[in-house]
Amino acid sequence: MKKLEIYNTKVINDYTTTAIASTVTAAEIAIDGVKEEVTAKEGQVLVLIVDNAQRDLIPGASYEVENEYKIVPVTIYRKGGPSAAPWIGAKEEEKASYYFRQGLFVDHGAIVEDASVKDILVGGSFDAKKADGITLKALGTHFNGILIDGESDYSIKDSNFYAYGDGGDDLAGWGATIMADNKSKLSIEDSYIENTGAIRCALYVDNTSIANVKDTVIYTKETPDTYEQFQNLTPGMMKRVPFALGMEGTIRSLNVMADGQGKFKNCIVVSTGWGALSTDSGTAYDICGTYALEAEDTLGGIGTLEPAQEGKEYTAVKEVNGVKYGFTVGGSGYVTYADSGIHNLFKHVEFYSPDYIQVMGSGRSGSSYIDSYLLSGHTAFMTQQTGGGTFELTNTTLDTVDALIQMKSGAANTGFSNIIVDNCKINFSGTSTRDADGILAELVESDDAGNPGITTYTINDTPEEAVLTKSSVADSSAVFKNGTYKGNIYNSIYNYRQALNVVFENASYTGMISSTTAVHVDLAGALVPNGTVLNAFMGSEEYDHCNYAADKGGMRDDAKMIGRFKHTASPMKNNLINVTLTNSKWNVTSDGYLNSLTIDALTDLAADHPVTICTKAFCVEGKAYESGNYNNGNVTVSVDTSEIEIPDNGVVDAGQTYGNVVYTLIAVKEDGSFDSEAVTVKRQNYVDGKLYFTLTPCEGYEISSLASEGGEITENTEGGELAIYEKVLAPFDGAKEMSITITVK
Repeated sequence: MKKLEIYNTKVINDYTTTAIASTVTAAEIAIDGVKEEVTAKEGQVLVLIVDNAQRDLIPGASYEVENEYKIVPVTIYRKGGPSAAPWIGAKEEEKASYYFRQGLFVDHGAIVEDASVKDILVGGSFDAKKADGITLKALGTHFNGILIDGESDYSIKDSNFYAYGDGGDDLAGWGATIMADNKSKLSIEDSYIENTGAIRCALYVDNTSIANVKDTVIYTKETPDTYEQFQNLTPGMMKRVPFALGMEGTIRSLNVMADGQGKFKNCIVVSTGWGALSTDSGTAYDICGTYALEAEDTLGGIGTLEPAQEGKEYTAVKEVNGVKYGFTVGGSGYVTYADSGIHNLFKHVEFYSPDYIQVMGSGRSGSSYIDSYLLSGHTAFMTQQTGGGTFELTNTTLDTVDALIQMKSGAANTGFSNIIVDNCKINFSGTSTRDADGILAELVESDDAGNPGITTYTINDTPEEAVLTKSSVADSSAVFKNGTYKGNIYNSIYNYRQALNVVFENASYTGMISSTTAVHVDLAGALVPNGTVLNAFMGSEEYDHCNYAADKGGMRDDAKMIGRFKHTASPMKNNLINVTLTNSKWNVTSDGYLNSLTIDALTDLAADHPVTICTKAFCVEGKAYESGNYNNGNVTVSVDTSEIEIPDNGVVDAGQTYGNVVYTLIAVKEDGSFDSEAVTVKRQNYVDGKLYFTLTPCEGYEISSLASEGGEITENTEGGELAIYEKVLAPFDGAKEMSITITVK
């Protein structure tokens, strides 16, 4: 056994810890005390290999060498700096330098020899087309295992991959164990991939590439970094789950970007915290026509994984490649994600999470679950900043504690979304401190903290200050078909006028449906006072959440209070609920307030004790009822059809950008009077911090001018998913608010 010590290194830049580790051009080392120097040629960096495993070449490191070590030069073909959201407005010296180093680099169907560190591919065989029976160990930070690029077609079988150490950027694949890019086709079969580290994906797929993964286990574990190590890791924004999502964690097993595709069959994909089957900044299904994620006969989860031990109880057990694995749900995170209008398809899957099964954000995203089992320890599905996306559940059983779906909208970030539940079993198990009966669907004021780099949120619930407004957001909907359903349905939006349309078809339903006021509660169900500041978690635990924002006093449960609302039935203001029953029965459990109720017959309503449903419109068998009280047994439907006068404040749309700049779009007539119904807006808050939008005048109107404050309006020249928008609003430097006044005639 020999001792290898690293004394000094020369690097291309030393802006960040990532640059120090990845841009080494010269090193002074000692082996058993005997010093030597190694230098790379121009255009190359050095990589350390100890006993066929890549290790960090950084000053102060030392390693026991059992057999041999090498310091080999690697030519850098992929380099540059980040341009995505983590770096908006960042100073140059705060950015990492992306120098991709990898065990095997295959480009346009050929191995790039001087860019590959092939000594870390041990056993089996490999060439430019396939790797079979190999073991790869990347035990240093942001080092890629296998990188497939340039329309290559590559197959990996019967292989094992181990990557220990933090990644560089999981929005760029820097540090991913296996990466497919630029129209490549990747097949992974009968393999095992294990990662430990922050922002280090096991698998990364980008730019029209396709990864077909079969009979494979992917297990990613969080880093045991110290506070200092984690604080120094760049990029800062994406090394942890965005605080706005209401969970904690530091690693995603998978990331599919742009119009890439990840397809899984008979696999296990597990992360200890953040995400398992994830996408980010994808290309909308309407544009590419392909699913971002497809999974079949696959177990996905947040928690821990191990070869199953005899007699030990697990949340789930699954056998892959002759090995029976035991999975235990735990930690914090979501199983899967959809954004930017992408669609996912899941069949015969088992998904388990202590928090969310899926989060859906931005664009008209969607996901379908067919013949599956899902378990959530909090809220199964959550939507934020969405533009009409839909969840579809068919022949699926779901166990959840608090809610089936939470749709976020309102002042912080407007959004609308839909869910269709067909022949499913929705069970509320465990003890909820939000709602004793469970929540089937809720439309709530968004507490989205904004930019993923934000790590705090201040509670500010003001439903009592709500005033009637014509400023509206498109309807959300919840449809329940062909089954027996139980749980409550709420709409607590108050800053905008937004309806939740609830439909039951061939269904039996028990529960309460009502407009409500809603306030945040803690994990014990106690009110969280306005002004309470929630912070990112600050406790360091091995293979758990990193010590982060320690000086801000955050508690581990702070993030989980994001989205944790308790409802109280209240007379409707802006929070409309429209209920339709078709060949269905409703067993009403409590008083409620609706905008409209449409049923086949009065006998479709029943209750075990006296209840009253207050509604503005009531239709039975196609007949509209006038104001009055209508009874069936214990149920009284109280109808008040009187007109409500709603003042117009001119607000067409409002929200906040990814850079947390508040914006408002106001329509006014030439005489200065407000007219919020004169224009419709189609918009997207993009990760570059700008607002992309198209304004369409309503019938009888014409837009005569636009004027902005706090930002500049320009014509949109971007392509891809942004091409559908005509204009861009970019905030001025330092702006906290911006607005557009739309003058119409």
